[in-house]
Amino acid sequence: MSESGWVELRAGDGHGLRAYKAAAKGEEIGRLVVAPEIFGINHHIRGVCDGLAADGFTVLAPDLFERAERAVELPYDEAGVQRGIAIKGRISDAEALADIAAALEHLGGDAALVGYCWGGSLAWMAASKLPLRAAIGYYGGAIANHLDEAPRAPTLLHFGEQDHAIPLTVAEGVRARHPAVPVHVYPAGHGFNCDERGSFHPQSAALARLRTLGLLRAVF
Repeated sequence: MSESGWVELRAGDGHGLRAYKAAAKGEEIGRLVVAPEIFGINHHIRGVCDGLAADGFTVLAPDLFERAERAVELPYDEAGVQRGIAIKGRISDAEALADIAAALEHLGGDAALVGYCWGGSLAWMAASKLPLRAAIGYYGGAIANHLDEAPRAPTLLHFGEQDHAIPLTVAEGVRARHPAVPVHVYPAGHGFNCDERGSFHPQSAALARLRTLGLLRAVF
């Protein structure tokens, strides 16, 4: 396949959706699904996929918005936030997980999952429901509603201590209920991994990336 581009997936319930795929550079270490924020498979998420591909992973990011609207890519401003929240509200967790499962199937059924924001919460849910090599979640606030779910795959979570959208009680709740799950808290706010947001914190993003790659390389 070409280095990167769009492919079509089909979920188990028949829903068709597009996904952005980036091929591993050099020898493939493993395969990853990237679950996006509430801004669609936008320029930043495609860049995340391309960056992970440069690290040796074949990466697939399913467009979870397509349950509601096709080909939506939103900016990191207040209008983008509000529209993203509205679109996400039309998509159930079960539907989003079905689309992630379709991405896993496309990759041959042997992959890890990395998710951001909405995708970070879905990564936690998927860890107990889908066959994953590993699950890594960045600032997933809805994890607080799913603390009874126990990951069946190695799982790693990243949070920002200055996140005004997600209280530290979420990270503390995971630590209390699932002490074997590494939970890292950074001196940063929500979206600290995204270099297209005002909350981008390069030092935290770099450290989180090292930890993420460490787990991924350990499970493949």
